[in-house]
Amino acid sequence: MIAFRFATILIGFIPLWFGVNGIFFGAAEHMGGDPFSIALDNQYRYYSGVYIGVAAMFFYSAGDLRRRASLFRFGILFFFIGGCARLVSYLTVGPAPTEQLAAMAVELLSPLLLFWQAKALRY
Repeated sequence: MIAFRFATILIGFIPLWFGVNGIFFGAAEHMGGDPFSIALDNQYRYYSGVYIGVAAMFFYSAGDLRRRASLFRFGILFFFIGGCARLVSYLTVGPAPTEQLAAMAVELLSPLLLFWQAKALRY
């Protein structure tokens, strides 16, 4: 149970990192100096805030794994949906930078953590 709690906290740092980075640097960090719209930057920073919310879900669920198990599951659902969206981008636009491809892999594989959660909650 301690290992799963630790893993839950570590998982929370993934969206926290992307969220804080996105809020502070906006869409410009990915544009390579090319122009972009204010609407794109605004939307990017909004989604970065959502990332921080997902991180908070993981951190909060780690505090009481049994009573907040469904919150962890929702966090995994959000991760997975985000990974599916990245996959659509990959298939329709092309490969993203390496760190985003790594994030996509983690997000698409994140439902496997539900098996670990089920095992941890049995004890």
